[in-house]
Amino acid sequence: MFNIRNIKMETIKLRSALYIALIAVIGIGCKQETLNKPTVINTNPPGVVSNVQVVNENGQASLTFSLPNDADLFYVKAVYETSKGKSREVIASHYTNTLTVDGFADTLAHEVKLYAVNSSEVVSAPVTVTVTPLTPPYILAFRSLKITATFGGFNVLADNLFKGNLAIVPLVDTANNGLYVQPKGMDNIYSNSAQIKAAVRGQPAIERTYAFFVRDRFLNRSDTLFLKLTPFYEEQFSKLDWSVYVLPGDAKNLYSYTDVTKIFDGNFNGGWPNCLFTEESAGSPQMVTIDLGKPRVFSRFILNPFIEVGNVYYVRGNLRDFEIWGSNSPNVNGALDGTWTKLVTCNVVKPSGSPSGTETAADQTYAHDGWGYDFPAGLGTYRYVRIRSLRNWTGSYFMSISEFTMFGK
Repeated sequence: MFNIRNIKMETIKLRSALYIALIAVIGIGCKQETLNKPTVINTNPPGVVSNVQVVNENGQASLTFSLPNDADLFYVKAVYETSKGKSREVIASHYTNTLTVDGFADTLAHEVKLYAVNSSEVVSAPVTVTVTPLTPPYILAFRSLKITATFGGFNVLADNLFKGNLAIVPLVDTANNGLYVQPKGMDNIYSNSAQIKAAVRGQPAIERTYAFFVRDRFLNRSDTLFLKLTPFYEEQFSKLDWSVYVLPGDAKNLYSYTDVTKIFDGNFNGGWPNCLFTEESAGSPQMVTIDLGKPRVFSRFILNPFIEVGNVYYVRGNLRDFEIWGSNSPNVNGALDGTWTKLVTCNVVKPSGSPSGTETAADQTYAHDGWGYDFPAGLGTYRYVRIRSLRNWTGSYFMSISEFTMFGK
């Protein structure tokens, strides 16, 4: 008798052997080196680009040209030196007849060699043109660089009209021996904004020599500015003796647990419900009042906005235009009268300048770190502080704040 079970097993083995053989044949026929290669090899170099027009710009030059008529033209590349001994290559696809050569460190004449390249990576004869870039953005920024001492450090201001990706690098001679270092907390300032504005804090209130230079994304570096600076003394105020000082007319909380105490509880997370959040129906500028426990001299403050759903900041009740007022003996009727002094008016400006609903990485970093503002020099001492909302990011008056921190002495 036939053994049905044995016949089935032999059939399975035969099928497995055939399957393995088939895979082997396919593997032999599809070797790795045949992948990602043109189906037709063309060893003839393509024609050259022609009619090259040059427009010199700041730190770069724009080139316009006519493409050769080769059917398998793949791209055009430019090869050049951005400075002596420092080469760079830029590529433009065959779908365009323009190309920007950038990264130049100076305003000298530079030769640029243009090559047409076919799909077999065969290059044409070069076409050489000369570009003479205008002053690079990093040099212009360095020329406009202004450094001034402030509380706990120094302010940095520079123009960056062409919105280059720049880094302002601060250094300090900590040992007074001519050796400049970047200690912990003294970070580079990165920006591509039209005006670079930043403050470096955490510096001792002693005279030291600081050094500053500007660098672009191509690692071109400016000269160095050396300055002797003495930052003003400041300390961060302890919030342990702060309290809410409720006055008639102060904003009403949206919920009992979104009250003013949340902005000085030390919780910087910023999410719900770790925030001050007032009634959204407010129809006029809103205020909240804090008692600092004793009179203090103010140097600056940081306001951390509420993090809305979707991890966005420039929305809803987060402050956009607001004021800070100070008093030592506020009128108990809550009036914003002569017992109060307006200390500063603040306008929150997104670093990117992008429209509502759009937040770039720079915008997010600015909000995450807190919106910081300096008080004018020469203020007296104040015990009571009022935050007055003039406009939020919806154009109304209700307020949302995560944390409020003050500095001075």
